[in-house]
Amino acid sequence: MSCINMLLSNAFRPDPRVAREAEALTQAGHQVTIICWDRQAELPPQEIVDGYQVIRVQDVHTIYGAGVRQILYTPRFWRAAVQHIRDLHPDIIHCHDLDTLPAGWWLKRHTNARLVYDAHEDYPAMMTLYLPKALVHVLSWFERRLLRRVDATITASTIFADKLRARGVTPVVTVGNFQDLAPFDTVTQEEITAARAQLGLEPTTYTIAYIGGFSRNRILLPLVEAAQELPEVTILLWGDGHQRPEIETAAAQAPNARYLGWLPADQVPLYMKTVDAIYYCLRSDYPGAVYNAPNTLSHAMAAGRPIIANDVGDLGRIVRETGCGFLLTEVTPATISAAIRKLADPSYRKQIGDSGRAAAQEKYNWAAASQLLKQVYAQLGKETQ
Repeated sequence: MSCINMLLSNAFRPDPRVAREAEALTQAGHQVTIICWDRQAELPPQEIVDGYQVIRVQDVHTIYGAGVRQILYTPRFWRAAVQHIRDLHPDIIHCHDLDTLPAGWWLKRHTNARLVYDAHEDYPAMMTLYLPKALVHVLSWFERRLLRRVDATITASTIFADKLRARGVTPVVTVGNFQDLAPFDTVTQEEITAARAQLGLEPTTYTIAYIGGFSRNRILLPLVEAAQELPEVTILLWGDGHQRPEIETAAAQAPNARYLGWLPADQVPLYMKTVDAIYYCLRSDYPGAVYNAPNTLSHAMAAGRPIIANDVGDLGRIVRETGCGFLLTEVTPATISAAIRKLADPSYRKQIGDSGRAAAQEKYNWAAASQLLKQVYAQLGKETQ
């Protein structure tokens, strides 16, 4: 069976969820092709990665973070993607997020392909950070109409899945943003020691890290501000996005806070295990926060590192359920500092980190999540026979 995964993103930073799903489906015997948008033509137009094909649309030039202006370019990407997909004659078209679903809907109308909608998060809620309210309402209306045409819906968030079911959407399956544990298991103590030395850290230096995107829904500046109250602690930040200028400016004013640029995905397991604890908090006034199921949480659990987070959505639910971290009811430099101090005891950190790791081994891992994905495809395969 041929499957098309469409991803609207910068190709040089592919969403790890898409890559994991493509690899899992390939291993299950599906022929998988990802159609993605290389907005500045920075990578080869076609290549084979982990057994699946990647085709990059490179003749629609724009930049990441173009905001409302992206509306002018996105339909052109849809047209280019549709042309590629029609030539491949797929059985299943798998659309990642709402900004690829219109192309999938058009193809479903003109072919016999089944349509899967993979909602990484509540897309209209996410776009409240970037678009006027009127356009967000249009997106919500558009999503409701398109959801009537899909054959299966996948979410990363259990809470968003419940919201869709309440609307009458069915079937809905939650495939969590959980990690393959093997890359974390292969990290050696020697590699951790070398990485800490490269970062200029003493073996006993207590280190807190944020590793992820700098999008507007993340509460990042209070972490840097907390560094000024904790001279004995080192704060490390890896990432990129809209808040980067503010992060760089703030870090430059705190001698124990450092911005280290973008961390490649294959380096995440090493540096998750190199630091002592992970930070990840979301803006409570952001409507999509409750539907956010962050990769960072699963990374911390797989690495056996405690996470400092706030009590919102799947993030708070999983931390409470597993005991893998410390939840903040309010996110301020003072509350962050207090949490960091509570985790200063190495034996306490290990206890919490071990709880997260045990939960990752038992339930919150990609091997378990990918089985749900394969079941969705198995059912669609039966329906096409």
